[in-house]
This record gives sequence, C-alpha cells and structure tokens, in this order.
Amino acid sequence: MSNESQKGLPPVLRGAIVGGSIGLMATWFGVDVGRALFYGIVCGLLAAYTAQKIQENRKKK
Repeated sequence: MSNESQKGLPPVLRGAIVGGSIGLMATWFGVDVGRALFYGIVCGLLAAYTAQKIQENRKKK
C-alpha cells in the first residue's frame, strides 16, 4: 500500500467538520450559532488547504 492511499475522509472535508465543531463551541460564549458555524467551517477549510499545500511543498524537495 502506498503513502498516497488514505483511510477515512479527505483532509478538506475533515477540516470543515472539525472547524464547524469548534465553531459551534463558540456558542457557549454567546456567539450566534449561524455565524459561529460559518466561520468555523471557513477556518477549517483554510487550515486543511494550508496543510495540504505544505505537504505538497515538502514532497517536492
């Protein structure tokens, strides 16, 4: 089995789920639910995209 094959969800989808979950935790502190979910998903997507680009740059070297 090669390093390219992964089990589970793709990194971008995983980032959206984790980010959304963390965003919803912000509702504990009085943040609007819709806004917290939206910002959490966006931040999770950006984090996953950044991590993916870093891994691609490391593989090139």
